[in-house]
Amino acid sequence: MRLSALFDEFLGYLRVEREAAPRTVQTYQWCFGDFMQFAATKLGGTVLVAQFDADICRAYHYDLGARRLQTNSIRVRLATLGSFGKWAVRHGRLQTNPLDQLTRPRRKKRLPAVPKWETIEKILAGCARPRDRAILALLAYGGLRRSEVVSVNVGDVIPDFGLRRLVGKGGHEAAVPLPQVARTILAEHLNAERRDAGADDPLFVVRFKVKGGGSREERMRDHRVFKLIKALGKQAGIPKLHPHAFRHSCGVELLRRTHGNLRAVQEHLRHADIQTTTLYTRLTQGDLEKVVSVFDVKGD
Repeated sequence: MRLSALFDEFLGYLRVEREAAPRTVQTYQWCFGDFMQFAATKLGGTVLVAQFDADICRAYHYDLGARRLQTNSIRVRLATLGSFGKWAVRHGRLQTNPLDQLTRPRRKKRLPAVPKWETIEKILAGCARPRDRAILALLAYGGLRRSEVVSVNVGDVIPDFGLRRLVGKGGHEAAVPLPQVARTILAEHLNAERRDAGADDPLFVVRFKVKGGGSREERMRDHRVFKLIKALGKQAGIPKLHPHAFRHSCGVELLRRTHGNLRAVQEHLRHADIQTTTLYTRLTQGDLEKVVSVFDVKGD
C-alpha cells in the first residue's frame, strides 16, 4: 500500500473525528508533502507503508538540519510524522511508530515582542478611518486573531455586550464581551460604513473596481488585516508590528489590571490550555528592571 494513501485516511480522521480546522489539515498536508518529496527521491520512486521506518525518518531529520531550518520548523514537520505514526499504530496499520526511535530537537522558549499598552492606545488614537479603528479595537480589546476578525458578521455585534458569536481556532464558538470603548468604536464603523448591511453580511469588506466602471464588494481576508497593521506600524515607527502583537498586549494588560487573574485572561483569549496563558505572567524587561531596583535601596 502506498504511504500517501494511508496518509489520506489519516487526514479523514483529522477532519471527521478530531474536527481539525482546515488550516490545521493544510499544515499536515504540507509537512507530509515535504517528507514525501524527500522520501521519493531517497528511495527512488513510490513510497510504500513498509518503507516508513526509523531509518527514512532519521534521514529526513538530518536533511531538515542540513537545510538550516529553524528548530521549531523542524519540530512541526517531525510532529506531523509522529502524529501520523501514532494514529497508524493505534489503528493496526503499523507495528511501531518510527518517530518514537528519534530524538527530536527541544523546543526553544522565546518571549513574543509585546508592545506597551500606551503604544496600542496611541496607534488607535491616530487611526482615522472607522473601519480600521474597529479592526484595531477587536484586536486590542477583544484579543481576536486576524482570521477571527474577518469572520465576524454584522449581526454578531451586540451594542451593549460585544460579540454574541465568534468562530475561533479549531471551529470553536464563543461569545466575546467588549469594553465600552471598543463597543463605541464598532458602532461608529457600523454607522459609517455598514449601515445598510444585513445581519449575515461581513462586518469588514473591501471594494474593487471592475471593468466598465463599476465596483465589487467582498469579505475582507486576513492578509489585508496583516497589511493594514504593518502600514500602521510603519507610521508609528514600529515596522515589526503585526496583528498577533495586539493579542499579546491584550493578555498582558488584562492580567495586570485583574491583578494576575489567569482564568479571566484564559477565558477572554479563549485558550484551551491555561499553560498557554501563563506566557503572560513572565516579566517584561522593563518590569524586571523595576523589581531588581529594590537592591539599590538600603535595608533597615
